[in-house]
Amino acid sequence: CVICMQKPKEASIIHGKTGHQICCYVCAKRLRRRGKPCPVCRRPIQKVIKNFI
Repeated sequence: CVICMQKPKEASIIHGKTGHQICCYVCAKRLRRRGKPCPVCRRPIQKVIKNFI
């Protein structure tokens, strides 16, 4: 995770038809809850999805 540097990148931050997989689920949910934009492209976060690989 690029935010906490502890957990694996397991979440997708969705905005429109695109998204970025750069952080863990906990940090991604925290960003969305606080109204922060995507750390990569600064677009508003519409949804956070947990990825299972």
